[in-house]
Amino acid sequence: MDTSIKQTVDALLLQGDSNELVRLCQTDERYWRALRLYLYETDENLRWPAIEAVAELMGRWWHEGSRERVYEYIRRQLWLLNEESGGIGWSAPETIAEMILRIPELLEPYGHVMVSSVLKEQDLLSGSLWAIGRLGKRVRDELYAYQDKILAAFDSDEPETLALAARAMGESGFDPAVPSLEMLRDRKETVRIYIDGHFQEKPLGDWSNEALAKIRR
Repeated sequence: MDTSIKQTVDALLLQGDSNELVRLCQTDERYWRALRLYLYETDENLRWPAIEAVAELMGRWWHEGSRERVYEYIRRQLWLLNEESGGIGWSAPETIAEMILRIPELLEPYGHVMVSSVLKEQDLLSGSLWAIGRLGKRVRDELYAYQDKILAAFDSDEPETLALAARAMGESGFDPAVPSLEMLRDRKETVRIYIDGHFQEKPLGDWSNEALAKIRR
């Protein structure tokens, strides 16, 4: 990656200036190639804004009439979720969810295909749960179709996975998760989750209690 381009992309992501970054990606293919690499970034302060910027770019292309290019990209992301691809689709579930939020027309069939695909890859479990939480009730019917796999997330020993599962169940209103959520109500481990452009940090029990409240509304 060209050093000057990387420095520019770094700065724009950290500044939260997605408009300028999207503009650069539209006018110079080098920026779009660079931005895609940030979906594999280990620095969460860069990866999450990159996910949002990619989705914003897709939304811009969609509304400007370049819909086939959007279809090609989301299909590529879904392919990366397939073990036959030979790779791991890091950030693919999160990116697909953000795209669907900006382009509701993609929900059918891609939202449902995403849910069924991500549950097959254990390495993507956290990202998958985040994506389900982001889409919420839009994919609730699909959760019932894969109920056993969804609830298996609560077998995890990782507080982050459990918090992401709790949030996903609460946002989707998935009532079969209530017994599992009840078991987490008093857990004290602090977990940080990226929501609406910011990290929110609270005890695992709080994530669970919030989910229960949303389900029971």
